[in-house]
Amino acid sequence: MFNSDVKESCFTFSPVPGRALQRVPRDSYLIGHRNQVTELADPKGRRIALTFNPDPTVIIKSLGIADKNKPFFGHYGKWVLNVPAGYYAKCMSKNQPVLYGEGPHVILDATFRYSLEESGFVSQLEPYISHQTIHILRVPSGKLAKVWLGSVPRIFESSPDPYIFNDPQFRLVTRDDKAAKDKAGSIFYPATEQYIEHGSIKRIIPHTGEVAITYNNGILDIRTPTKEGLPIIIDSSTHNFDGFISTSLQTHLFPSEETKAQVTKDNARASPDERNMKIFQTRDSLRVGVVLVVAFKITDPEVALTKLGKEGILPHIENIAFADMGKAIQANSAQEVLFSSTSKIDPLQDPSSLTIQDSVRKHLARDLDEYGIELLRLNIETLKVLDEEIAKKLSGQSVTSAEFTTKQATLVKEYDIKTTEARLKAETENIAVQQRNQAMQADAQAKFERSKREADALLISSEAARKAAEFQGELYTKYPMLFELEMAKIRATALKNATIYITPQDMGNLFTSPLGLFAALNHTQKGSPDQDPKLNK
Repeated sequence: MFNSDVKESCFTFSPVPGRALQRVPRDSYLIGHRNQVTELADPKGRRIALTFNPDPTVIIKSLGIADKNKPFFGHYGKWVLNVPAGYYAKCMSKNQPVLYGEGPHVILDATFRYSLEESGFVSQLEPYISHQTIHILRVPSGKLAKVWLGSVPRIFESSPDPYIFNDPQFRLVTRDDKAAKDKAGSIFYPATEQYIEHGSIKRIIPHTGEVAITYNNGILDIRTPTKEGLPIIIDSSTHNFDGFISTSLQTHLFPSEETKAQVTKDNARASPDERNMKIFQTRDSLRVGVVLVVAFKITDPEVALTKLGKEGILPHIENIAFADMGKAIQANSAQEVLFSSTSKIDPLQDPSSLTIQDSVRKHLARDLDEYGIELLRLNIETLKVLDEEIAKKLSGQSVTSAEFTTKQATLVKEYDIKTTEARLKAETENIAVQQRNQAMQADAQAKFERSKREADALLISSEAARKAAEFQGELYTKYPMLFELEMAKIRATALKNATIYITPQDMGNLFTSPLGLFAALNHTQKGSPDQDPKLNK
């Protein structure tokens, strides 16, 4: 391949004195040229010499020896490039960048340029290889890269195959934060980041229990986690991302830290109780401090964000909760407020025992429902009378009142239990009587049904006998011989056990006419002994 354009070799293996060259090692080539047509020779240990040509226009010279494994050698537009395994060689040809893969390459190009010092070899394992306009980008698993192709932004996810571009407008966006500790860290971004923005591209990953807030040309657009588990990609310069909002259970302690900071800012001399509690006045003009625990979840993010905005949800819940609490406290005395906060009576069993806390919870739940928020819990975490002397007195009265109320509630429960037991006993006895009556009715009904069936059977049997007799009479009428045969059977049965007396006269008749004797006997059998003197002899 290297010597494909050589028409006449500049080397000979028949050395001429004065033209012979030194022996070339077996691991090397001999380089020469005839009028700048470069030629390689492999003597393999033999003596070799330059050919002789008397023509002065023919220039034949030796260019030296080159190791066969040398990365790069050649002259006059003919080159050998040996790229090690696992590497690329950065080269230039016709003023264009070229990358050569591993292995030996014979290059016939007068414009070819390669500089081991300037370019050299680059490992194919490098995550990013750049050579003039050529770019090879390998995005590892769990990472992504931001790229500009001219004015068009692109985000490349991890892939087993490299991204290859030959584009002078290609530009890789590198990171300048502290997390970029190495080259790979400076050009790649974690694929698990919830929000990544690159130009007009927004890559969003909302987690379970939250939604992403976006505005498409100013119109609210709620984005939920995808069922496929893939990131949400939005490529629009007028589609903005405004953060995430939780739709799972949230528990907050009010007053919030922002409210406490505002109280401190407004009144630098405020006491710790005034900073850490919300202060209200009871009906009897006593100041009490309250701390609330509110648990809620957003059931309709679109309604909540449309009416309150992202930053207005928590302040609204806090303000409306304290507004309802303040209204309830102002309608009760301090003693009633303290007793209500310590009452243990279940309002479901005793509706009249509805506490201030229950009342506020009921109103707050109704108010928040209009904003797409479900109230799950509201508790008075702390309720304190700020005047210590009055607090002690009210505390004692509250304990006594609480004991009385507890006893009263116990008696009410015992009365309810007794009433319930009596009602259950009466209902049980009533059920037993009903069951006995039903059993007696069922027994009578069974007897009635049995008698009815027996009577029906008797009627059926009589009807069958009647029909059989009618049928037999019709048969005897139609066939008289059958009747005579049946009568003969009856007579034979009657004479079976009878004693027959035969007179001498009958004896003569027997021999004269046996049938006549039989007729006489039959006549005798029908009559009585007194009527027939023959039977008495």
